[in-house]
Amino acid sequence: MTENIIKINGLYKSFTLHNQGGVRLPILHDVSLNAERGECVAINGPSGTGKSTLLRCIYGNYRTARGSIRVKRDQQWIDVAAATPRQILQLRADTIGYVSQFLRVIPRVPAFDIILAPMLAAGIAVAAARARAAELLERLHIPSRLWTLPPATFSGGEQQRINIAHGFSVTRPVLLLDEPTSALDSENRMAVMQLIREARERGVAVLGIFHDAEVRDAVATRILGIDLQGQLREQ
Repeated sequence: MTENIIKINGLYKSFTLHNQGGVRLPILHDVSLNAERGECVAINGPSGTGKSTLLRCIYGNYRTARGSIRVKRDQQWIDVAAATPRQILQLRADTIGYVSQFLRVIPRVPAFDIILAPMLAAGIAVAAARARAAELLERLHIPSRLWTLPPATFSGGEQQRINIAHGFSVTRPVLLLDEPTSALDSENRMAVMQLIREARERGVAVLGIFHDAEVRDAVATRILGIDLQGQLREQ
């Protein structure tokens, strides 16, 4: 039996360019979608059509002009578009995971500790959390000599893999992925594809942006396209 965990209805988002005389720039126009546990919905479309904006709206980074973004937390529906800051923080703690395009972490914190932190915050035992962190680093081919170093010293691809390991360290019911494989070689793309499949098998609803068509076709159960008018349609 399928179960929706995300319900978006009539979503509009625009930006006001204050340095351009208050020009209003429409981005998303009447976007609606549902996402079920265990599926991977790929958001496809040209650059600048609002794909990343949509994910940031779901995560609560952006307020919306109108519409609803309902996410199921336990047995309660929370509308992110109208949620309080406390509710959004609760959703991020236990319901919505997010892998952005860029790694943003506290400087000088070792890579291993960055991956460990969300698991400890979720109440996972230290030994189990350390084992999971080591497993993820190994699967994403991060050499052990780098584990105790801060990621600011890493290459772009290594930083992206730390970002991925951080996002996959705790299983949350919803996982947002913004171009997770954009800087990765073939071997590491395969590793990420397997992590996505495993997340789906655990019942996670994945919404992702995948500019790599091979990755998108391998992991997506549905593909939705955003056009230049900011409208979302099945592909």
